[in-house]
Amino acid sequence: MMTEYFSLYQKRIWIIMVICLNLEFVHSLPYVEEQNSKPYKILVSMTDPTSMHSRTSQMAVVSKALLERGHSVTLLVPSNKGMKGFEEAFNHAIVYDVAFKQPEVDELKEKMMRTALGIPDDEPGWNLLRPLAIVDRYLAFFMKSCYGVFENETIQERLEKDGFDLMIQNAINPCDVLLAESLNIPYVTMTSSIRQTFFDEVTVSIPTPSSYVPFSLSKSFTDDMPFLQRTSNFIFRHAIGSCIKWYAHSLFSEIQREHNVSVHKTFGELVGRSQLWLAHTDFSLDFPRPIGPAWIPVGGLLHSETKPIPKDLENFVQGAGKHGVIIFSLGSMVTSLMDGELDELFAKVFSELPQRVLWRYVGPKPRGLGKNTRVMKWLPQNDLLGHPQTRLLIYHGGINGVYEAIYHQVPMVLLPIFADQPAMGARVSKKGMGVVLERAKLSHDTIKAAIEEVINNPKYKANIEHYGSIHRDTITSPLETAVFWIEHVLKFGGDHLRLRGRDLNFFVLNSFDVLTFFIVISLVILYTNYLVLRTCYRCCCRKNTRKQKSD
Repeated sequence: MMTEYFSLYQKRIWIIMVICLNLEFVHSLPYVEEQNSKPYKILVSMTDPTSMHSRTSQMAVVSKALLERGHSVTLLVPSNKGMKGFEEAFNHAIVYDVAFKQPEVDELKEKMMRTALGIPDDEPGWNLLRPLAIVDRYLAFFMKSCYGVFENETIQERLEKDGFDLMIQNAINPCDVLLAESLNIPYVTMTSSIRQTFFDEVTVSIPTPSSYVPFSLSKSFTDDMPFLQRTSNFIFRHAIGSCIKWYAHSLFSEIQREHNVSVHKTFGELVGRSQLWLAHTDFSLDFPRPIGPAWIPVGGLLHSETKPIPKDLENFVQGAGKHGVIIFSLGSMVTSLMDGELDELFAKVFSELPQRVLWRYVGPKPRGLGKNTRVMKWLPQNDLLGHPQTRLLIYHGGINGVYEAIYHQVPMVLLPIFADQPAMGARVSKKGMGVVLERAKLSHDTIKAAIEEVINNPKYKANIEHYGSIHRDTITSPLETAVFWIEHVLKFGGDHLRLRGRDLNFFVLNSFDVLTFFIVISLVILYTNYLVLRTCYRCCCRKNTRKQKSD
């Protein structure tokens, strides 16, 4: 009987010990606890009616990750865009009508491409100030989209009723700033490239010296600029860029006044209210420069581990043998060079190479297409870049594809066309990860020489492996970093990350008042010394005069 009692007692002791150990184990797993943290209501605003695939995909991947973390995600989109690209990335969607159709937006994008490619346009007055005219027309679409949100009472009532904890916006359409302010909710800003036109580091008071921080995305500037480039960079930073930003803000200030959105604040103050800036940049690609606590680099949001490619594509790739394959893609906006002669030129060069070529191309096939070249309307670019047979990426320089190439360590030949692509080309070239072709100087020899240089010269592969390793050498992935900081702001707010320089005026921020104080004090001291010396001198002179008279 006593033996059974002790046996039962031992069993109870073991059960208590197991429970305690399990409790201690669970307590030691903070991530498990975080997984079950409070769910929040998040509004993902995509009010940019002109958004390209690159911007949409970046927002969508973050939205989906937040959804998987248990948060409620509501998507706000204009009727011309719909939910394309956001499949399985939201709980609810709010679609509002805009006063235009998608073909109108596509027409403007085509004009932008024709401008970038240097193709003449017959529209009167268009050729003189094409870039500024394009910016103005984009802003017109942004304004119409913004009015579509604010003048729709049903949409406004629903947004206010839902009571969101946070809004995530892309730093392209200033309307999102007004929307967050009108709903009285904090917001997080995502940048789709290394810099945006209407939002930049100056907005949050991060120092950006024009002597080594390139500002113009349309120029191939690096952090090592000669005098003329630094002069051009200074002008763009302090004149052209500031004027464009001021013009955009002034337009949306009209909506701010019309709808009584914190009219006592300037539009710049509203922009500076962003709790967090998720910047699509990474110093494996970008140049070192100052950043702030709320400016979080998350470059490479879209790259991922390689997945198997379709069997027919695998057979084509493996058939290249030791020479490998080349990937040729000009991104989602430009699937052909819009020039038949150039298409034929590339086709001829490819036909002379020992490598096989996979070409993302839409339109009639070039007549000179070689047997080693396969054209496709769509390519699984990330998976192909991760394939061991891939030797080179020929690309237009879009930031997402460049990060994919860096991640998978594939050297590049870039053909920048517009927007931030020249800036990407400058970074890839400066770091020796590839070479850059100029469209105006394209010829059979220049194209072939660039391809052979990058494939045959081992320094490009060595450099891309070096910077690719730097890009991979992180505690968490870019997506995990973005989600962590969004949840951090949801829990604690972002005031502790905010640089106070944003609250200071120009003179106080640059210590001109302190310098003025020291100058005044110095002048007072100098003037006092002058008075003392003058008095001493006069006294000495008087004594000498009296002495001479007495003598």
